[in-house]
Amino acid sequence: MRLMSRLPLYRHTLRLAVAAVLVGAVVLPAGAAIAQPDPVELFFETPYLAKLPDGSQVSYTYAHTTARKDLGDSFDESMQLTLVPAPEDAAKQIAKVDIRRGEAEQGAGPFPALSNPLTLVLLEREAKEITELSKGSPYYIRNRLREALATAKVEPATFDYKGKTITGWKMIMTPFAEDPHKQQLAELINRRYEFLFSDEVPGGLYAARVATPQADGKANLIETRLTIDGAAAPATK
Repeated sequence: MRLMSRLPLYRHTLRLAVAAVLVGAVVLPAGAAIAQPDPVELFFETPYLAKLPDGSQVSYTYAHTTARKDLGDSFDESMQLTLVPAPEDAAKQIAKVDIRRGEAEQGAGPFPALSNPLTLVLLEREAKEITELSKGSPYYIRNRLREALATAKVEPATFDYKGKTITGWKMIMTPFAEDPHKQQLAELINRRYEFLFSDEVPGGLYAARVATPQADGKANLIETRLTIDGAAAPATK
C-alpha cells in the first residue's frame, strides 16, 4: 500500500503557503553574506539529494513512543530512501521511501530528488495524529504546521555522525504554543519539533525529534525520533 498519495500535493501547497507568509521579507543585496539559511530554504530548497548518485540508499530508524494507551500505540520502523531513474526520463532522478514495521511494508512517493522527503512523511503523520487526538480539523492542523515552518527558529548545531563531529543546522518550532484553541488541543499545545540538517550527512537530514511533554515537564507523553542509520552507494558496474 502506498502511503498517502497526496504527499507531493501537500509539499506543493505547503511551499505556496510558506512563500505567501514570507512575502515582504527583506531581500539581501547580491554578494551579501548569509549567516544562516532561513527555515524554508533549509527545509525545502537545499538540494541534498541532488548530490547523490542514482541508486544511493539512505536508511533511517523511526521510533514512536507513547506513555498511555489512549494516545495510540508505540512502534518502531525502518525507513529507506532510494534514488532511482525517473520513469519518463532515465537521465533524471526521483526518490522513493520504503517503510517497514515488523513484517508490514508500505511506501511513499515518488518525490523529486531535491530536499529530503522524510521530513514530509513525518509531517503528514503528525497532521494525521494530531487531528485524531484533538478531534479537530485536518485542514486547521496542516495550516498551523505550514505557518510554523515559515517562522521556525534556525540555529547552528554540531553533532556526531560515524564517530566524527560535524556541523549543521537545527530547526525548531512549536506550532501550537500560542494557538487560540488550546482547550481542544489540550496536552498537544507544547509539542516541539526539532530537525537536524547537514551537508556532511548523506541525504542532508541527520535526525528529527517531536516531543509532547507532560504538563509538569517531567516526562514526555509522546515522542517520535527519526535518525539516520546509514547510507549505501550504488554498486559499481
